[in-house]
Amino acid sequence: MREVIGWPIRVWLLVIALDLAIALAVGVALTDQQLLVFLLFLLALTIAFAWKNRLIIEVTERSISVAGCLLERDYIREIVALDNQEMKIERSTRLNSLAFLAIRFWVRGGMKIILDDPRDPTPYWLVSSVKVGEVKKILGI
Repeated sequence: MREVIGWPIRVWLLVIALDLAIALAVGVALTDQQLLVFLLFLLALTIAFAWKNRLIIEVTERSISVAGCLLERDYIREIVALDNQEMKIERSTRLNSLAFLAIRFWVRGGMKIILDDPRDPTPYWLVSSVKVGEVKKILGI
């Protein structure tokens, strides 16, 4: 299973509005051609940043990979599904500073992957996801 979490429309609109504000501020000192090049540069930068900022979750029967970090099934004690309210609590008042975080504020809910590795100081992974049930099913947890 593979889940890719990208920017929602509202984040795209916000970033494009910020790009236009920057272009307006800088554009008064540029010619029309320079402004067009600058706008295309801002757009390319925005697309590259959005591509780089995607959260990719890949799950097999033996492991889970989140944002390029691999966790084998043997080191997972439990996966707890979190709704929107529980996720807010987990990433604020209950947050452990040693936890691995892969969260996106626009995703409602996620999972807390509690680890079982005495050599690793990381107590759990907190991950935004909408496919927690599928993850648990594939990993057999």
